[in-house]
Amino acid sequence: MKVYLKNSKKYKSPGISFKLLASSTFLILFSIFLVSFLSYFQYTNDLKNQSAGKVQQIIELVSLNIDTYLDDLFRLSLSPYYNNDVLDALDKRLDDSDLKTLNRTRTIEGFLDQMMIMPRKDILRVYILSEDIYKSERINTALDTSIKYQEFQWYKDSIATEKPVFVPAHLEEMVKSPKNIVFSVANVVKSTRNTNRILGVIKVDANYSGIQTICNRVNMGQKGGLFIIDENKNIIFSSIDNAPYSDLFKKVVSSNKSYKTYKCNNDNLLVNSTKIIRSNWTIIAVNSLDEINSNATKTRNNAFLMALLCSTFAIFILMVFIKWFLKPLLYIVKDIRLIQNGDFSVIFPDYRNDEIGYLGSALNKMVTNINCMMDENTNLVKEVYEAKYLQKEAQINTLFNQIRPHFIYNTLNMVSLLIQCGRDDKAVDNINKLSSILRGMANWDKDITIEQEINLLDAYLGIQKSRYEDRLDYFIDIDSCFYQCVIPALILQPIAENAVIHSCEARREKTIIKIWSTEESDKLIFNVQDNGGGINSEALAALRAKLDNHVENKTDLIDLKSKTSGIGLVNVNRRIKIKYGKEYGLFIESEISHGTLVKIILPKNTFTGGVNNV
Repeated sequence: MKVYLKNSKKYKSPGISFKLLASSTFLILFSIFLVSFLSYFQYTNDLKNQSAGKVQQIIELVSLNIDTYLDDLFRLSLSPYYNNDVLDALDKRLDDSDLKTLNRTRTIEGFLDQMMIMPRKDILRVYILSEDIYKSERINTALDTSIKYQEFQWYKDSIATEKPVFVPAHLEEMVKSPKNIVFSVANVVKSTRNTNRILGVIKVDANYSGIQTICNRVNMGQKGGLFIIDENKNIIFSSIDNAPYSDLFKKVVSSNKSYKTYKCNNDNLLVNSTKIIRSNWTIIAVNSLDEINSNATKTRNNAFLMALLCSTFAIFILMVFIKWFLKPLLYIVKDIRLIQNGDFSVIFPDYRNDEIGYLGSALNKMVTNINCMMDENTNLVKEVYEAKYLQKEAQINTLFNQIRPHFIYNTLNMVSLLIQCGRDDKAVDNINKLSSILRGMANWDKDITIEQEINLLDAYLGIQKSRYEDRLDYFIDIDSCFYQCVIPALILQPIAENAVIHSCEARREKTIIKIWSTEESDKLIFNVQDNGGGINSEALAALRAKLDNHVENKTDLIDLKSKTSGIGLVNVNRRIKIKYGKEYGLFIESEISHGTLVKIILPKNTFTGGVNNV
C-alpha cells in the first residue's frame, strides 16, 4: 500500500481507490436512503388511502344520519293525517259560527302544541296554513299578517305535489322581526273524504342544532373539521373556522371524486365529500395529512438515523477491503508505467487465476488481439441488426397470434349455436367465411391485392353481423380501380375488428361501420368509420402517442401485450411504417357520442409490379 501512496501523488485526478470507495459509499447511502424514502412514501400513501376510506365511511354514516333526521321531519309533516279531529276541524273551516271557530282553533293549535312538546329542541315552529294561519312555537313571536304566504314558492310546490317539499336555509318567514336562519319541510294536507280537496299546508321550521349534534360526534383532528354546504355553496354547518377553506369548497363541489388532496395555506389536506340526496347538501371532511402522517414521519426519521449508522460501519469495512483488494492491481499499474517509459521487457507473470491474473495476460496480448477485436466487432454489429430484424418479425407474429384464437373461438361457438337452432344454411355460410379468413391469414406476411383484402374484410364483418344480427351493419365502398393495388395483408380487418369490439360489444344500440377509399396527390386513403360511443380526449391522446411512437423499444413490447391498449391499431400502424416510412400509417379522429374515424394512409404506387418504399 505504501507503493501506491507514493505513486498516487503523481496523478492529477483521485486514485482508483478513492473513486471506488466514493462510488461504493454513494451507492450504499443512495440505496439505503432511497429504500427508506420509498418505504415511507408507500406507507404514507397507503395510510392516506386507508384514512380516506375510513373518513369516507364516517361522513357517509353522518350523511345517512342526517338523511334519517330529515326523513323524521318529513314524516312529522304527515302527522295531521293521524289525528281525525284536526282533519275534521280543517275540513269544516267554512262553518263561521264563533263557538265552532273557537273550538276548531283550539283543536288545531292544541295539536300543534303537542308536536312542540316533542323532545326535539331543533323544531322551532309549526304552521298550518288554511283559511286561517295556525301556529305553535318555542319562542313567542308576532305573526306578520301582511305577508301573503300563497306567493311563496314552497307553498306553490306543496299544493302542486303530494310529497313533502324541502325548503333550504332561509330567514324566518311570516313573523315580525325575523332573526333565525332555519330550514323547513312543507306538505299539503288533503281531506281523507275527498282527496281532491286541499285543507291546507303544514310547514315545520327547524334550526341546525340537530344536525350540529350529529356532526359534533365526528373528530377530524386539530387542523381538520367537518362542513356542510348547500347547493349554492353556502355554509350550513362548520366545526371550525371556515375562512381559509372558502375557495376549497368550490373545488370540492365541482370534483366528482369522493376524496382528493389539496394544498391550502401551506397545509396538505385530505378532503372527503359526499352528498345528502334528500336536501342536495354536501358534507365535506377536511383532515391534515401532516397530522395523519406524524407517526410515519417519526418512523422515517428514526429509519434514516439507523441507516446512517449502518452505512458508516459498512463504509469503514469497505475501505479496509478495498485497500486489501487493490494491492496486486497496483503492481500492474507500476508495470504499465515502465512500458510507457519504453521498458518493453516488463511482463506481468500470469500465475494468478483470478481477474487480476486475466488482466495481466490481457495486457501481454493486447496488441496482437486488436485486429481480431475489429473482426469480432464487425460480426457483432451484423448480429445486432439481424437480431433486431428477427425481433421485429417475432413481435408481429406474436401480435397476430394474440388476435386469431379469440375470433376463431367466438365464430365456432356461434356456428355451434346456429346448428343447434337448426339454421344449417347460416352455419355453413359462416364456416365458408371463416375458411376464407383462415386462408387469408396464412398470407399475413405477404402483400396481397386490395380485392383480396376486401374479401377477407367482408368475410370477417359478415361473421360478426351474423353474431350480432340487427345490432351491426356495415358498408364497403372502395373504388374498383384500386382492386389490383398491392398492400400488406390484414391491414383493414384489425381496424374493423377494433370498431366491432369498442362500438358493438360495448353498447346496445345499432352499430354501423363504413369503409370507403379516397385519394389525394400521391396517397391512397382507406377510411373506417363507426357510430360508436367515441373516445374521450385523454384516451385519444394516449392512443395517438402510441401510434406516433413507431421507434421500437422495450416499453412498446410491454404495452402491446395488453389488448386494452389498442393492440390492433398499433400493430397495423407499425407494419405500415416499417414497410413504407414514417409519413404513412394510421390517423385517428374521434369524439364522444359521435363515433370514431380511422384513416389508413398508404403510398399510391402500391400497384402490382410497382416500387414499394421499403
